[in-house]
Amino acid sequence: MGATNCPETPRQKMIQMMYLVYTAMLALNVSAEILNAFVVVDDTLVTSTNIAANQNSNDYQWFLGQKTILGAKVEDAYNKAQLLKKESDAMVKYIENMRNELIFAVDGDSLVEKDGKMVTKAVSDIVKKDNFDIPTDYMINNGHAKQLKDRVKQYKANVLKLAKKEDQKRLEEALGLNVDATYTKDMNTVSWEEHNFDHIISAASATLLNKMIGEVKNAESVMLNYLKASISADDFKFDKVTGRSIPKSQMVFSGDAYEADIIVAAYDSKTNPEVWYKMGADTLTEEGLGGATKLEGENGLVKLKIGTSGTGEQKYAGVIKIIGPNGEPKYYGFKDKYTVLTPSATIAADKMNVLYAGIANPVSVSGPVAADKLSVSFPGCNLNSQGAGKFNVTVPASMIGKTVTATVAAKVGESTKTLGSTTFRVKKVPDPRAVLGAGIRGGKRAKAEVLANPLIRATMGEDFVYDLKWSVNSFRVQLVVKGMDEPAIACQGGALSEKAKSAIQKAPAGTVVYFTDIKVSSEAGSRTLDEFSVRIR
Repeated sequence: MGATNCPETPRQKMIQMMYLVYTAMLALNVSAEILNAFVVVDDTLVTSTNIAANQNSNDYQWFLGQKTILGAKVEDAYNKAQLLKKESDAMVKYIENMRNELIFAVDGDSLVEKDGKMVTKAVSDIVKKDNFDIPTDYMINNGHAKQLKDRVKQYKANVLKLAKKEDQKRLEEALGLNVDATYTKDMNTVSWEEHNFDHIISAASATLLNKMIGEVKNAESVMLNYLKASISADDFKFDKVTGRSIPKSQMVFSGDAYEADIIVAAYDSKTNPEVWYKMGADTLTEEGLGGATKLEGENGLVKLKIGTSGTGEQKYAGVIKIIGPNGEPKYYGFKDKYTVLTPSATIAADKMNVLYAGIANPVSVSGPVAADKLSVSFPGCNLNSQGAGKFNVTVPASMIGKTVTATVAAKVGESTKTLGSTTFRVKKVPDPRAVLGAGIRGGKRAKAEVLANPLIRATMGEDFVYDLKWSVNSFRVQLVVKGMDEPAIACQGGALSEKAKSAIQKAPAGTVVYFTDIKVSSEAGSRTLDEFSVRIR
């Protein structure tokens, strides 16, 4: 049902009174006392706005509760409330941004540090409180006051569409935010934007913008009350009234408590319902309350809290007793089920049961809940999520020879539960093995075979299953001909230089070719590998 009228609220009266004080002060010289008065008015406006915002937030929660219980019956009012919230939040954000930009234009910044955090300046923090040239230029000359006026008119038009046509004219007056008014200044008629922002000091302009935020919140409250009035619970004018249990979570860990809200679709906050429930039951009626547990309500709401010990699926049924409009008791049944879990988790390294320092170690995490509800920590390590319980863990070289303990937790409802932990050993990535070409390392080899494999490669052993690639940066070739060392030949990269190939080509049978000072690198770091040799036959 709709309200018959929309009287001015105490908060509206207070805001209007403060605005009268504010406009009166504008006619005086801007002394320090007047500037301080703006600080007091602005602080009071902020406090009043916060109170209104909290009340509006409670009203939106009320709509959510009604939709949860009554479903499609209140869907239209609920959807309109969500549109109202979207429009109001956007309008407040628009004014806040304009206020920040105004302060930035005046002071060169719009933030101030308080309690270790950077926050938007209040009027008390504005340095040039008495400056009126910059605010006038920003709001009037640059057209921001006109833009604000148009935006407010659009906001009012949008929220009025949420009401019935026959109620819109009445609500338009109750919403306030009258930006079409004209004023007399120096015997001339001036617009709303000129009256409020033309040659007005920065302290007053910032205060006025905060006042407008409060007016938006008040307009939002007026519309919320209108939408709430369209839902009547006093006379049970619903086609169906049911009881519902709304659990915080239907998965509970052993040792924790199962919690839920028990409400009825049409409830009166001044009348406390009586509730009974019985574990293991599929249904419960007023005739079968023997052995059931009774719960007392408060402010029309009953809290259900069931301790848990065993595991597995649990179920319960209950009944809600309320007094109807005719004074007769009415009963509404409800039922629900939940699952009790034992804290547990599995952490497994995808490749091996150790973590190698310096490289990405793939790790899988699983538990008794969905992967997106799990979190894992590896203290001192870099952890990158790969999605669906998959992570890459990079351990710093400083932890080689030590252990790292990984801990898995799960978010269930509003709480986080530790599921378990596993300790991993941290090892250094073993050195790769240097070979010539397709795998030549040692033995007697023909010149043609050596020259046909002119690349040095660094490969990991077969028991190292990570896909780790090594690059050969440089090496040296040393020929020993008839027991005499030839000058070493430096080669860059992994290929034999032309000089090294020529020397091998000219070497007589029996020459030993040493490959030394082999320098390689990978994501695991840089290494110098052991030398190896072949004998020319």
